[in-house]
Amino acid sequence: MKKSAKMILAGLAIVALSAGAYARGGPDCDYGYGGGPMMGQKAERMEKMHEKHLATLHDKLKLTQQQEAAWKKFTASSPMQDKSARPDPAEMQKLNAPQRMEKKLEFMRTMEKKMTEHLVALKEFYAVLTPEQQKVFDEQVPMYGKPGMKRGR
Repeated sequence: MKKSAKMILAGLAIVALSAGAYARGGPDCDYGYGGGPMMGQKAERMEKMHEKHLATLHDKLKLTQQQEAAWKKFTASSPMQDKSARPDPAEMQKLNAPQRMEKKLEFMRTMEKKMTEHLVALKEFYAVLTPEQQKVFDEQVPMYGKPGMKRGR
């Protein structure tokens, strides 16, 4: 009995220790910064989901013709629209650690500038909405870090 209990405990220990390796993923996994073979497909799927969300939001807001110009400016200013600013993973691999960090910092500064521009467009759009539309908008636009929201995978 003692021998089988030890074997079971050893097996559980091996499973527990190996779970960490699977949790992070490996180089062939599509998890993380550089992306794997599926990263392009996920990006396309995310873009389609974003477009669908915007279409649904547009329908729920029931915008007037006067509000359409602000809507178009708001949707066009999305910081995620321009993918050219993203560092190329293949190029990043060729750089040393300080150079990679400089590229990441440069990307973050670019994103901050784009997000600031997007905030201006958001405020302009929000200002032309009626109080009822503002309530719908507040409910439909995700609040990042909200408890219960899915994170990561």
